[in-house]
Amino acid sequence: MVDGGTLNLTADSDAMDCEEGYIIINDGTFTINAIDDGIAASYDIDDEEEPDDSITPYVTINGGDFEITTSEGEGIEAKGTMTINDGTININSYDDGLNAGDDIYINGGNIYVYATLNDAIDSNGGITVTGGTTIAIAVRTDEPDGSFDCDDNTFKITGGTILGLALNTSFPTESESTQNSVIFDGVNANQLLNIQSEDGTEALTYEVPYSVNTIIYSNAKLETDQTYTIYTGGSVSNGTEVNGLYTSGTYSGGTDSGDSFTISSTVTQIGGEMGPTGEP
Repeated sequence: MVDGGTLNLTADSDAMDCEEGYIIINDGTFTINAIDDGIAASYDIDDEEEPDDSITPYVTINGGDFEITTSEGEGIEAKGTMTINDGTININSYDDGLNAGDDIYINGGNIYVYATLNDAIDSNGGITVTGGTTIAIAVRTDEPDGSFDCDDNTFKITGGTILGLALNTSFPTESESTQNSVIFDGVNANQLLNIQSEDGTEALTYEVPYSVNTIIYSNAKLETDQTYTIYTGGSVSNGTEVNGLYTSGTYSGGTDSGDSFTISSTVTQIGGEMGPTGEP
């Protein structure tokens, strides 16, 4: 358990690893450069040992500032459940950015995940998002990697902001989700992406860093029965952005992409690809 302090960790394997147990972080500043995983609650035991069924390796983050870079491994891994309640988390990983053997719960925080090789956020259970801001990017295009990947398990969104860019994504589960989402084709890199309603109300303004096949976006600004248009290019005046996502400013000068959509259900697809299902 970590309750605060400043940790600068450089490792030729895992930087922070609990081999049989759990990791709880309540606060602190973490700068992590690792060959393998940045933070891991694993189940590494000798082959002749029997696993202790009473131990469930999990990771819970309640706060803190994280800069995690890995050259071969994952950003944060939990062999059990992963829960993020708060914190500022920036991950640049070779393998999955966030990976859990069970469910992933995102209840708050500001999370940016960039994965070079595999999925940005990968759960072998379900994914539940109730709050916070999560940007998930997976840039590999020769394998079916996703921004959010939970196979055919539940992907539940009830709040917060999620923005995923990748070859594909798992689709939110309509019967479980209460906040609207839209899935659409990617756009060219290094330009603004803007979504606005018929009366000009902004729903998203984002500086697209990479060309990908599929973008998923969910936010309370996407209102049922409202029609939206996607614009590209243009500029923002007096804007404030974090990781490319604008939280203030005035957008202007964009080009109508020709993609308009009406929110008639919790999940709206006008393009993009669904990720593989039924595979760990």
